Amino acid sequence: MRKLRVLVNAVPLATVNTGIGRYLRCLYAAIERDYGRDLDIAYFDGKRVSSTPPQPPANLAGRSRLTSLLWKLPPAVGLAVRLARHWQREAVFYQAAKGYDLYHEAAFFPFRVPKNVATVFTIHDLSLITLPERHPAERVRYFNRYFHKRLPGVARYLAVSKYTKAEMIRLLHLDPERIRVTWNAHEPEVFRPVDGPLPAGLPERYFLFVGTNDPRKNLHVIPKALAAAGLDVPLVTAGWSGWSAERLDGTPPIELGYCDDATLAALYSKALALVYPSIYEGFGLPVLEAMACGCPAVTTRLTSLPEVAGEAGIYLDDPSDPAAMGQTLARVAADAALRAEASRLGLARAGLFSWAESARRTVEEFEKSLQ
Repeated sequence: MRKLRVLVNAVPLATVNTGIGRYLRCLYAAIERDYGRDLDIAYFDGKRVSSTPPQPPANLAGRSRLTSLLWKLPPAVGLAVRLARHWQREAVFYQAAKGYDLYHEAAFFPFRVPKNVATVFTIHDLSLITLPERHPAERVRYFNRYFHKRLPGVARYLAVSKYTKAEMIRLLHLDPERIRVTWNAHEPEVFRPVDGPLPAGLPERYFLFVGTNDPRKNLHVIPKALAAAGLDVPLVTAGWSGWSAERLDGTPPIELGYCDDATLAALYSKALALVYPSIYEGFGLPVLEAMACGCPAVTTRLTSLPEVAGEAGIYLDDPSDPAAMGQTLARVAADAALRAEASRLGLARAGLFSWAESARRTVEEFEKSLQ
């Protein structure tokens, strides 16, 4: 029997390694491992198609600065840059897609493809619809220009959480039968309790925040909370800068910037807790990674986060209230038994998420897209 020919838009793998890039890398490693005998997978890197996934740029810091520069341009100029790059890529992709059975998209919206190519589209979240003010203006304009127009061409949808599926039904009026939940997961060989080296100069006790400085992540509240509680425990942040203009008042954090996975696993393993007071997530991968490393997760009951943290989460009632957050962080810092119990529950919770299971569900949807 002929192999199913799958074309993946792997551009997110060729840039700064954010959540979508990690999703594609981990998902397709599992798909290639478990279903490679049945699928012929090709990866589009923005210029050409290859049988192997593209690698991230050697100079991640430089690429991050270029992306930050795009966000600082006037919105009309930034949009023009995005559109020029998009039109070029889409023209190349349209020709490349000829001869494939299906195409998998996991970024903003699908490219146009020939009519005989089925499209499977992963939606991570709909914050560009629900919280447009929390995104760069040029990104919102780019999204609005194409997103809704491209939905009629999608055969099957993947959602990274039950919450995201519910949002897709509520906001996009999609048929629930065409949406499959394929949860994110972690890499157990990477994200596990480890005793690896930390960056030089870090104190023995610290709280950790992982992710971009995106306004909806509420990073700016954490230093205020530490100051309000009078805690002599610093906040360490890991991740590239993001686009927030919020000032980090209060106790200044220790900013590490982008960290490789081994460093990240060590940071999780040795932190008092991950502090993740986000008001909107489609999944919330840092919470899962933290739990897999035995790190207590202080987070919110909003959107998808309880679906990830479950009974292991230490929840904030109001993630925008520095005083209340400070009280919770003081309790976590002082109570070793609380941290040990959260660690135990988190390790068990993390074991419920598997890239192998997400790969199985994804491949089933590939097959359904051709029916």
